[in-house]
Amino acid sequence: MRRLHLIIYIIGMMLCCSLSVSAQQELGMAGYIHTPSADFDSTGVARVGAQYVPIALMPDGMKCDGEKYNSMTNYLSITPFWWVELGYGYTLTRLHRNRDESEPTGFYAKDRYFSIVLRPLREDRWWPSLAVGGNDVWGSGEDGESGSNFYRNWFMVGTKHFMLGKQRIGVNMGYRTWKRKYNQKWNGVFGGVTFQPSFYPKLRVIGEWTGNEVNIGMDCRVFKYFLLQAALVDCKHFTGGLSLWIPLL
Repeated sequence: MRRLHLIIYIIGMMLCCSLSVSAQQELGMAGYIHTPSADFDSTGVARVGAQYVPIALMPDGMKCDGEKYNSMTNYLSITPFWWVELGYGYTLTRLHRNRDESEPTGFYAKDRYFSIVLRPLREDRWWPSLAVGGNDVWGSGEDGESGSNFYRNWFMVGTKHFMLGKQRIGVNMGYRTWKRKYNQKWNGVFGGVTFQPSFYPKLRVIGEWTGNEVNIGMDCRVFKYFLLQAALVDCKHFTGGLSLWIPLL
């Protein structure tokens, strides 16, 4: 049994590559788990992926028959320059087929959104990276019948990394405000830390405060072009996803 565990561990170590990526996998943008950061992908990198979203992360406005549900997001993001990140994504929406309450329910619609983050200051020895941006920044139903903009929020955030001996520590802190009242539990200050052990720097362990709950998780790159993430929302609800990391330059 010990030999089997050792083999599995060695295989896992061999699968991971040498580069680390910071990803808010729920929306495919730079960040931790549910909070943004000022860490970007390398210039010219695009990312395509999907993430399982538990009820605990779903906006309270997204309900079917008065009940929230688990869902999934899909996204495409790109970092065309070191100072900007752009993203497009959607969340599968559960409703009655043909919007007829006599019909069965299923994921028959999508809530689409665009994201943008600008980074005027990049991390250096003496100062952190600083970024400002938003998710779901433009779309239909601003105040109309659709009642969309489920994910609309604006934020500013700073990120800095330190070496603690041979261990790499990341510190993240920012302020965020959400448009919809049902998301205001996440308004205000958020923060988090990451830990990359010296014996295995390709692994990133994550802890964050969203303004409402504590989330923990980890991510790593596998087969060079894939990023895996697994986390527990409020330390009890699983979320996880996979993205393809594509260098275009």
